[in-house]
Amino acid sequence: MNDIEAIQQLEASGRYRVIERLNAPACYNQGEPVTARIGIVIDVEATGLDTANDKIIELGFIVFSYDAHSGLIYRILHSYGGFEDPLEPLQDIIKQITGISDEMVKGQKLDDNQINLWLEKADLIIAHNASFDRPMLERRLPITAQANWACTFSDIAWQDEDITSLKLDYIAYKLGYYFDGHRAVNDAQATLHLLTKALPCSGTLTMSALLTHARENSRRYFAIAAPFDRKDDLKARGYRWMADFVYVDHGKQKKGVWSKSVAQADIDAEQQWLTDTVYRGKAPAFTFKDITAKERYSVREFAG
Repeated sequence: MNDIEAIQQLEASGRYRVIERLNAPACYNQGEPVTARIGIVIDVEATGLDTANDKIIELGFIVFSYDAHSGLIYRILHSYGGFEDPLEPLQDIIKQITGISDEMVKGQKLDDNQINLWLEKADLIIAHNASFDRPMLERRLPITAQANWACTFSDIAWQDEDITSLKLDYIAYKLGYYFDGHRAVNDAQATLHLLTKALPCSGTLTMSALLTHARENSRRYFAIAAPFDRKDDLKARGYRWMADFVYVDHGKQKKGVWSKSVAQADIDAEQQWLTDTVYRGKAPAFTFKDITAKERYSVREFAG
């Protein structure tokens, strides 16, 4: 009995589900894209979670060609992985999570020339949790601030696909594979691989769903001077508190605001909700910023 027959027998019993170890291929589809584009899946490991102050210790990315119309992914064009010395000892928790030691990063530096060469070619940069990776990279590699970005964590309606956790290893498991995680290149490969899969409920190609969301404009609302007693309503609506947001109210500088990103189709309903529920007949004080893939997940999206 070969492997395929063994898998079929196990799954036919209804008692087992077999998943495969990720062995990243050099090519996912033969031929050439009709509407060719270049994408980069990128991942960073860092000294912590503070995107304004912590430092990158490892960067990995996979460059690939894809068809802008269908979302089909074709050839792997390049891969890169490198360490960078943060010039400070790594925390024990970072060593445990990533498997990276002080000895591995000592004296190491990212190859800016090689990295920027490929970043310049990219039509789209993709990360799993771009809200972390993009701000980190914009500080270290400013060229990433001018790129279009998409996020496999936030730009796909995973719950609609019966996937209840957004952790990359869990999504991979639900899509039928596993990998050695928490290393930059491995995570980038695993993220690229999920883009080649069909979503389990809708059947839509994951990359196609990602591109659809990335192309849509959104609007980020800032509920300036929202009444304190409306905080529970705002939180239930999906707003999050941004403690460092600075704005001017009646000539005085203030900090802190409730904020939420809304799809283009929901703008009218959101503005009506803010007017009726938060400001309740008073002159609404909310502001907003229209967002495209060039600003999405950048610190610029959240700046006052």
